Amino acid sequence: MRLTIPILLANLLVLGMIVSPVCAASYTLTGYQEYNVLDVQKDMFTNVRSLTFDKSNDDKAITLIHFKVPQNHQVDFTIYYGTNASTSGSASNVWNVSVYPTTTTTSTITFDGVTKSYNYFDTNPSWDYYLSGYARSNTDNSTGLIVYNAGYGSFDNELAVYKVVPSLGTNLIYRVELSSDAPFDVDISYGSKSDVAAAVSKTALDVAGDWLSTAISLSGSILAFVLMLAWVIKFFFIDNLLLIVAMWISVSMAYSAISSRDIFAFYKKFFRTQRALLDFIVSLWDMLVRTLNALVQIFVKWL
Repeated sequence: MRLTIPILLANLLVLGMIVSPVCAASYTLTGYQEYNVLDVQKDMFTNVRSLTFDKSNDDKAITLIHFKVPQNHQVDFTIYYGTNASTSGSASNVWNVSVYPTTTTTSTITFDGVTKSYNYFDTNPSWDYYLSGYARSNTDNSTGLIVYNAGYGSFDNELAVYKVVPSLGTNLIYRVELSSDAPFDVDISYGSKSDVAAAVSKTALDVAGDWLSTAISLSGSILAFVLMLAWVIKFFFIDNLLLIVAMWISVSMAYSAISSRDIFAFYKKFFRTQRALLDFIVSLWDMLVRTLNALVQIFVKWL
């Protein structure tokens, strides 16, 4: 049972790296803690130029707005939250052609009057942006809304704008409007007001408690798998190795004899089955060693 602690810590680190908005109760961004709910629905829209998404009459609250901005274009958005409160912004990409560097993309976010820009050494046809409600600052523990560029597939702290909004549980996003001069894709996640309000009203300590509970649950499953694999190897190939080998040789010899036309085919098939057994034993040991090595490496990095 000494493996329990390192496996638990390893899983804590893995959970801390989770960044999927629709599958995590909460996840850490650089400088921010972003909240979401587990049971969310998602509506997807492709090749739209304007979109109004309103859940004010459905007892729902929007949890995440993910949209792609085409190169050399801009998407404008307005979100409505709380009681008739709203804030607007935009996200744009500009492809710059120059001698050095040869190509760069300037991504710009404007949100609630604050503007941030960042240059990428890339020419992607479109960029991912996330307008997510219900974030908490790790610096002053304030709550608010955040919009950011996904950069190369992950949160980019250089291109994130955060707006302080207190009492998020009573300031849920219920409507969003987006528009652009070029077709773009967007998907919007939402959940019940009560679930969203409960999630965003949690303190940092509550979130840490949920995170720890999930980690303990997963660590127990991983530990059970590792122990089961070790038991299988020990029972069949250590405690009863001679019996297993004798039975395998007898069965494989009988099978090779009745399925071969001559002595040469018999030897070929017989030795092939022995090699198959050896490969199987080695693969089991390899799986166990790789699993333990991965957990140890994660644990060492965590230290």
